[in-house]
Amino acid sequence: MTTPARQVSAGRYTAQEVIGVGSFATVYRATDDRLDAPVVVKILAENHSLNPEVRERFITEGRALRRVSSPHVVTLFDIGENERQQPYHVLEHADRGTLAERVEGLRSTGWTASRAEVLVLARHLASALAAVHRAQLVHRDLSPANVLLSSSGATGAPDAGGRTGQQLVGEDERVLVADLGMCKDLAVSSGLTVAGGTTGFRPPEMRGGPALVDGRADLYSLSALLGWVCEDADLPPALGAVLDRGQAPDPEDRQPDVETWLTEVRAALEPAAGAGGPAPAPVPPGGRRRHRARAAGAALLLALGAVLGWGAAAAGPDDRTSSASVGIAGPEDLTTGTSATFSIEQEGLESWVWLLPDRRFLSDEPSVTLSPTLPGQARLVLTGRDEQGRELRAVHRLSVASAQG
Repeated sequence: MTTPARQVSAGRYTAQEVIGVGSFATVYRATDDRLDAPVVVKILAENHSLNPEVRERFITEGRALRRVSSPHVVTLFDIGENERQQPYHVLEHADRGTLAERVEGLRSTGWTASRAEVLVLARHLASALAAVHRAQLVHRDLSPANVLLSSSGATGAPDAGGRTGQQLVGEDERVLVADLGMCKDLAVSSGLTVAGGTTGFRPPEMRGGPALVDGRADLYSLSALLGWVCEDADLPPALGAVLDRGQAPDPEDRQPDVETWLTEVRAALEPAAGAGGPAPAPVPPGGRRRHRARAAGAALLLALGAVLGWGAAAAGPDDRTSSASVGIAGPEDLTTGTSATFSIEQEGLESWVWLLPDRRFLSDEPSVTLSPTLPGQARLVLTGRDEQGRELRAVHRLSVASAQG
């Protein structure tokens, strides 16, 4: 939501409306009076402008942006200070809003992400973070609200092979990573950091107390972000394994860099790449962990939702010759306030993923325990792959009655 801007002074830039308010700064849509061009002006709050530490951090953010050269990172045009001693940044204007707004809007129509859409987004984001890391920086706050969409200078999806996503990222759009205010400069720092980032996308090493941080912290956030976009989508289980690895609690168990991460994502989403190119690297022992959309353990507190639809038990004609099978053992009738355990019945599977009724995922667990809190109808889905890479699928209908009924 935008609101009219009060009279704000920022050099030759005329503020028109407020498009964002944060803890430290206000963001305005503005016009460059000399060039008659739309821009964004980010002005540090007046009270924080008196704090030398916050002031320096704000200026450092601008300097960091100038070091990054990428069509997928917001461009900084200018840095200035107004007569009230408030520093400001002049930034590229992204006219299509944030990724958070786009995804939530699409979900309200029943949309779920396709392979092509996920791959396009992954390429844009990987390109941005690769540029950030080449500049010896760590973003440290990658989240849906810090990813923007712009029609300006869009060139279509890079190397999309004609499979450009038409809804999530259009052919005339560019994905832009913004807000490097939390960034860490590896060239001048000891590598120590303190808590920061956005809840749900913050890696363990940034959740409190001093800890070592490097580019693998961004891989955690990147994997969590892609997992958030993929919620409730019917995508290959191999992608879940890649995102699990990216969110391993120990950074040593994650992909070593963003290029490796993208190679694994491509192998999971592109059948041709999976057959002729490198396969996703295996998750190290103990490295399979939940991402933001996964549960914290075997016991999961779930609010069972409405009926979500049903799929086939197996896919593809070649599956008829496969000896692999998958099924779910467990009750169909549940009561709120009680728990029930569901186990996999499988033969010949290399990996599998549970799709839980609250849209969370859990990889390669032999069983899950559900504790419904609301009555209704829902489903529990299990997908897996056999040794030949064939995908199998089982769906278990759940009916939850109220304990008081």
